[in-house]
Amino acid sequence: MKAFISVDLEGLPGVASLTMVSPWSSQFSIASKIMTRLVNATVDELFKNGFTEVLVADSHGYMTNINYLELDSRAGLIQGYPRPFSMLSGLDESFNAVFFIGYHAAAGTIHGMLDHTYSGRVFAEIRVNGVRASEFLINTLYASEQGVPTALLAGDEYLGSEVTAHTPWVVFIPLKKGISRYAAYYPSIDIVESRLRIGVREACSRVSKGDLRLLEFSKPYIVELSFRESLIADALEALDLFERIDAYRVRFKAESARKLLGVVEIAAYVGSSIINIVGNIK
Repeated sequence: MKAFISVDLEGLPGVASLTMVSPWSSQFSIASKIMTRLVNATVDELFKNGFTEVLVADSHGYMTNINYLELDSRAGLIQGYPRPFSMLSGLDESFNAVFFIGYHAAAGTIHGMLDHTYSGRVFAEIRVNGVRASEFLINTLYASEQGVPTALLAGDEYLGSEVTAHTPWVVFIPLKKGISRYAAYYPSIDIVESRLRIGVREACSRVSKGDLRLLEFSKPYIVELSFRESLIADALEALDLFERIDAYRVRFKAESARKLLGVVEIAAYVGSSIINIVGNIK
């Protein structure tokens, strides 16, 4: 069996500050060690419980967070940014299940620790069919379209409501709980790792029993993008793909999760460029 692990950073325990989330941050090395340790625990449990191939997608920021020299040698690794389909680059129908580790709350979540959806600089919120969507939800739609079910989600406690509402077959392991956007609670790393291992074992059992399902939303997907800068909406309005809603919001339709994610990625690139342009005006 083949497992795909997509690992983010903000939903990991021990991460509670902007000083930890980018390579030039003063405490980034701590976050890298935490990510590498918990990925290794996940890989180890997967091999112990029936999987014979594991691919890890390093999926935060510039996507070079895992210490390659310390990664479990049985796992393959995808790193680097930008890349097609972002956090799920490399996923195809040959995989049996997806495991999301270190995922954070959606943009707009009250008290969500470093809450955002794909780009905190660009998007204030993303909604799909009226539902506030996290990276977990959109990525699960994309994986489901490939025929690959999501088996496990581990991250910010506030993601639990999405699992209950949309993917009750997914094993959810809270790794932390946001107190504010820049503060969180988490138990010791040993306790977290133990809980994660137990969750991975349960997820593997559900894979073996065929208890997982694919996520389905009605199509076409109606996607609403809320931007932090109205100039982004001004720029995208020129494309027939987008319908302008108000100063900060546009809407588009997508017949597939592939198109949904692809357009969101392009909007993030455009938005980031515009924010840089505005920031450089003197």
